[in-house]
Amino acid sequence: MRILVALNPRMYREVIGLSLHQHRPDADVLICPPEALEGEIGRFGPHLVVLNDNDGGAPDGLSGVLYRVEILLGASMDARISVDGRAREVKDICTEDLLAVVDEA
Repeated sequence: MRILVALNPRMYREVIGLSLHQHRPDADVLICPPEALEGEIGRFGPHLVVLNDNDGGAPDGLSGVLYRVEILLGASMDARISVDGRAREVKDICTEDLLAVVDEA
């Protein structure tokens, strides 16, 4: 399992990347800034990408990634979880919710 975390701010991607690594030590977790996302998708070949919401628009290169968690930054940490083109929203996503997506992927 390869997971790519490309969130801003940097602290968010570092903390989420570390949490995923601690809870799923067999997973390969890579963090990168959002502006490097497309290149890292091509190089790393992730099964799951965690990224900032892009107002529903998928960045280039993301079409080949089956699992995606888009964090809707605001007053809470709502998220849009996409699996093979089907999306659902989670209110105030927590680590348990994210790990459930990892396990599903």
